[in-house]
Parts: sequence; structure tokens; C-alpha cells
Amino acid sequence: MRLTREQVVTGGLDLLDEAGLDKLTMRRLAAALGVQNGATYWHFSSKQALLEAMADRMLEGVTAGLAPDLPWEARVAETAQRLRRALLARRDGARLFAGVFFPLPNALSYGETMAATLRDAGLPLRDAVWAVDALTYFVVGHAAEEQLAAALPDGGRSAVARLVSALDSQRHPALHAAAGDVAAPHPQEHFRFGLELLLTGIRARLDGPVH
Repeated sequence: MRLTREQVVTGGLDLLDEAGLDKLTMRRLAAALGVQNGATYWHFSSKQALLEAMADRMLEGVTAGLAPDLPWEARVAETAQRLRRALLARRDGARLFAGVFFPLPNALSYGETMAATLRDAGLPLRDAVWAVDALTYFVVGHAAEEQLAAALPDGGRSAVARLVSALDSQRHPALHAAAGDVAAPHPQEHFRFGLELLLTGIRARLDGPVH
């Protein structure tokens, strides 16, 4: 039976979970799929094209079933939370997402949903799409930090200890006093805090011009 495009994408995501982004190669994928090296190129002309399709697959369902009558803040927050969960569901998911440009169906659906929600809330369209960028950068960056911390030896405890020991009470009084809140991995409430800061900024835009 001929290998399908969907099978290649699924195999790529399975290999991503198994080996990580740095070790994902077309040759290794072909071996995992049990096909000759080069067979995957029938569907994807390059590894980059495959990574784009994999990133788009990760976004499946991110915008599905959103209640149309939700207030804009709740709709944006829920979509951002869904994006975060989608990235965290795959090993190196945030790095994969950040490393590709993919104007593909699920990515475009995500962007359209977020931009239309903010436009309908009253933002000028340029502000709406730029706000989507800011929200997305935050989600991806936060997810990348979470995945990086989770991949560290001993759960990141030694890295946290290094950071805390580097904070000097005289040179870094604020950071030293807040050492317990500086080190990653941060809890879910840390993500919600940052998201709410961004939503607060958007509300300020809606309430009047920002100079």
C-alpha cells in the first residue's frame, strides 16, 4: 500500500515524541515508517515542508467548538490556552511551532479566529493582528520554557539551584527577594498572569487611544 501524506505527518509527530526535534531526520523517519529512504519525498519536497505540516497538525481542534457568544476576553484566553496545550502535547512542540512559517489551514484558522475576535471587540484591524502576534509570541515562549525545563536532568533542580546561588542580595536585591518566583518551571498561574497582563493591555486600547 502506498504511503499517504497523513501517514507521513503522523509518523513525523510520533518520531518527534520519541527522539526530539534535533534527531528528527527524513532518513530516520523513513526507517520508522518501514519504507525506503526517499519515499517520504513523494509527499514533502523537504524536511522543512514536513515540519510545517507537522506544526499545522498540532493545531487541529484549537479553534473547534468555541462558543460564539463568549465575551472577547474569554474567547481569546480560551484560544490561547488551547494553543499552549497543543504545543505542550508534543515533545519540542513549541520549538517546532516557532521554527516554521506555515500558512496552512489550522494555523490560518487560529489566526483568523483570534484576529476576528479582537476586531469585533473594537480594535482596528492592524492592532488586532499585531495583538494576535503578541499573544502568540507569549504562548509559544512560555511553552518553550516549560518544555526546556521539563527536559533538564533531575527535573531542573540543579539548574534552579545554580540560578538561586547566582543571585546576590546586594547586587540583585529584587531578584534575590523573589528567588522562589524567578526560577522555572513556572506553574500554570504564571501563564495565566502573563496572559491577563496582555488582555489588560488590549482592554486599555479598547478604552481609548494609547500614546
